[in-house]
Amino acid sequence: MSAAEALPLFCLEGLDLTGVPSVQPAGVEVRIVTGTTVLRIMPFRDQAAAAGAALAPFGFTVLPAPGRFAEAEENCLAWAAGNCWHLISPRPALEQELKQALAGLAAVSSAGGGFLRLQISGTAACALMGKGCVLDLDRFEPGHCAVTLMAHTKLHLHRCSDTEFDLLIPASHAASFWEWLTLSAAEFGLAVQATAAAAQDDGSPVPAALSA
Repeated sequence: MSAAEALPLFCLEGLDLTGVPSVQPAGVEVRIVTGTTVLRIMPFRDQAAAAGAALAPFGFTVLPAPGRFAEAEENCLAWAAGNCWHLISPRPALEQELKQALAGLAAVSSAGGGFLRLQISGTAACALMGKGCVLDLDRFEPGHCAVTLMAHTKLHLHRCSDTEFDLLIPASHAASFWEWLTLSAAEFGLAVQATAAAAQDDGSPVPAALSA
């Protein structure tokens, strides 16, 4: 069974998700992560410090500086340009809890349904990213994030390690980005995996992973 059959994604419907196994082992590995909750946090005027402190129940005490992200257990808090941060989590029922924690301090809205999340890693991950990313990746170190252009697509990019990147891609651009990705990764070999990242109501992960 292919990744597409196991975890259908409306924004990638009809595309080949089987990877490019011409090189073994593959130099680029892509995880299609479903079930991710993405919540926008926009602090009210002069409330950024208080909003950061109010995030203690989620593992954070301050909002990351511009261009940075932080992780706490399964949650990620990332600057997302201007006066906006993203809280990224596998927990599906997080929005109301976050709104209660930030009441009077920040506006909170859901953005998870509008993104395709990809995790790109492997020995050739940097070479692949360099083909389409406008950033200077030599200066874009682990722990950094940016809203930037890649393959003519505006996306939210995190660098998790020297060879691992996390991307939030607008669903409306996902198909064209995927076509660019598979073509650009062909010379390195591409392995695709689909993983359900959502947690159940009790906080435990949903056991679903499949290699293409």
